[in-house]
Amino acid sequence: MADKPMPSDAEEQGAWARPVSSRRGEIAMSVALLATAVFFVSQAAFLPFGGIGLPGPGFLPFALGIALGVLALVILYRCVRGEEGETVYLGHRDVLVVLAAMAGVAFAFERADSYLVLGSFMAVVLLLVARASPWKVALGAIITMIAVWAVFKLALGVRLPTGDFWDALRDLTPFKSDGG
Repeated sequence: MADKPMPSDAEEQGAWARPVSSRRGEIAMSVALLATAVFFVSQAAFLPFGGIGLPGPGFLPFALGIALGVLALVILYRCVRGEEGETVYLGHRDVLVVLAAMAGVAFAFERADSYLVLGSFMAVVLLLVARASPWKVALGAIITMIAVWAVFKLALGVRLPTGDFWDALRDLTPFKSDGG
């Protein structure tokens, strides 16, 4: 049996992957983190800070924003002072699939039943990223829905939103119930 040649880094990453210097990527991420920190601090300034014994709603976002800003500045300083890093690839197919699925979760979470949305998210990830067989996808989605229900309902005592999904589904069925 002949040995197949090893794929290059670019071939291994997929057709959508684009090479980028890790130093430039780290600088871009540290600037994004710094912008997020400035947003947290600026928005927390509009909330009451409370006192020493009882902090108000503005204290935690302000403190987290300051910590994030300091860490972002440390990363930015190290990147600017450092040398050019290795090449990394942005745009890997699996990452893009997961980001698209997460956007779908954000859109549908309150509109549809949250348990079904999170189970569907797991099914998409298992099917398109892990390339699992259909029975494993179904099992993973069911286990995810049960785990989410157990954590939120049993452990935390919180009911997640159900949206209008079940009402819309009931309206589509020919069998109407009069509540009795």
